[in-house]
Amino acid sequence: MDDNNWIEIARTGIFTDSAGRRQTFTERDLDDIARAYDPAKRDAPLCFGHPQTDKAPAFGWVDRLKSEGGRLYASFSQVPDEVRELVARGHYRHVSMSLMPDRVSLRHVALLGAAQPAIDGLAAVEFADGGDAITVDFAAGRGKGDSMTTEELQRQVGQLQAQLEALKAENATLKKQAETHRQDRDKAESAKNEAEQKAEKASADFAAYREKVEGERREARVSELVKAGKVTPAEKASVLDFAAKLAELGGGTVDFAAPDGKTESLSMEERYFRELDARPVDERSVDFAAPVHGEPARGGNINPADLTAKL
Repeated sequence: MDDNNWIEIARTGIFTDSAGRRQTFTERDLDDIARAYDPAKRDAPLCFGHPQTDKAPAFGWVDRLKSEGGRLYASFSQVPDEVRELVARGHYRHVSMSLMPDRVSLRHVALLGAAQPAIDGLAAVEFADGGDAITVDFAAGRGKGDSMTTEELQRQVGQLQAQLEALKAENATLKKQAETHRQDRDKAESAKNEAEQKAEKASADFAAYREKVEGERREARVSELVKAGKVTPAEKASVLDFAAKLAELGGGTVDFAAPDGKTESLSMEERYFRELDARPVDERSVDFAAPVHGEPARGGNINPADLTAKL
């Protein structure tokens, strides 16, 4: 894998994380993160946004980290072509890394869409040669009341000024073309419409792809509940339908009190599955061919009287 496949996910400096806390990263910190990463023990997934639970699907995996010149780089594997195309088309322009509380173990790397980067100064990157570059992000946002350093402010002013000059030059060129070649304007409008249509199709294709992945995950989870005797086979279709409707609602979260007394903030679908997990086993729907509580398989020694008593 050549250097074009390395993506910058952090740099040295003082930043504000998604919880509004100041975080300082030195070259030694980045070296420690890169040195501690071992995908054979725990590989970090590539996700869309920051997932609420570890049950969210992965769209690639971090296979290596390296630290050079005050920058932290990651390389990815098993990234689906659909995801690469979305990045190449500019639908996901930023990335953000998430660390474990020890500030050394990489938890995941998130692709961000509309979220703006909390730091700048990182090189533009792409997943594969020939794609449009994406800008690297580090955290979800800057805490309320935080102020930028003079260096950050000057850098952003310089970037905005360069963008403004580029827009002015582009606007002058477009005006000249419109005055001398009216047909060029029509072609430009046609090209814009075509690009918008392609963008809409790409978004629709990805929505269908993500729905398929979520559906397969949901199906597998309910099948496990049926196998464990927490959901009866007759309930399976209605449980799947209700879980899908909860997922469609999206949005906010609800609190869930775990058996150990801890309270978690979960999506409504995840809380529903947690409640099903907590159900007592209904032995009428247990697979008699499978071991239960460490006992041997019971497929050939079923006592009709015992079964009748359970019913």
